[in-house]
Amino acid sequence: MKFSSDNSKNKKHTLWHDWLTYDFIVGIALQLLLYFVAMFVWSMRFPKLSFERTPILNVHYLVMFLPFIVGVFGLWARTYELPVWAKFFTKVSLPVLILGVISAVVLCIVPPYCSSTTKTEQYMIVDRDVDAESFDICRHIFPSHISGAPSNTSYRYYKYSSILEDDFHLSLGETLSSEQFKEESDRILALDILKDADLSTSKDITLIDTTLNGDLIVHITLDSAYNRIIYAAGYNRIK
Repeated sequence: MKFSSDNSKNKKHTLWHDWLTYDFIVGIALQLLLYFVAMFVWSMRFPKLSFERTPILNVHYLVMFLPFIVGVFGLWARTYELPVWAKFFTKVSLPVLILGVISAVVLCIVPPYCSSTTKTEQYMIVDRDVDAESFDICRHIFPSHISGAPSNTSYRYYKYSSILEDDFHLSLGETLSSEQFKEESDRILALDILKDADLSTSKDITLIDTTLNGDLIVHITLDSAYNRIIYAAGYNRIK
């Protein structure tokens, strides 16, 4: 009995002093880090808006889970004394641990989440890190409120931030009554901020294009055939 107890203690001692066990612990820690960053840090930055995921997130999730998976199966192989599998998981434990750490760092530096909404009730609600001067220009050009019927209105806000780039896009499409269309068209064409904009007209459509505040691209479409106005503005900055 004493020999069996000592052997058990030796196995436990070995179990808690190998790479597989550390992979198991670090794998869990990495996943908790991702959860904290995604669910708490990013959601605090975008408190009122929905998230969108970029496809690469699924790849990062897989890499993040590798240390955890290797740790679990490695401990399973050691527990049931399967030397071939134990040896295999021991060899791959360090590489997948390194990949998991790299993936965690990338997720923190280049977040795979963006802040976005298409809900008209969130019209002109933007994130705190949108360039203030550019957003003031947008508020000056875009209407103060949505006048068109919900069924004929499209709205989109998009914001992505990382240490590498800073993207912002805002667009609104409205179909108005004839009177509303004329009133809003006259307001837009009279804006002093658009006096130097490129203006092109055809039978029913007037296009207004300009760049303001250095890199804020503004595009407006006035469609008199359908009494529809489309506003679009945004910038794409490389840090």
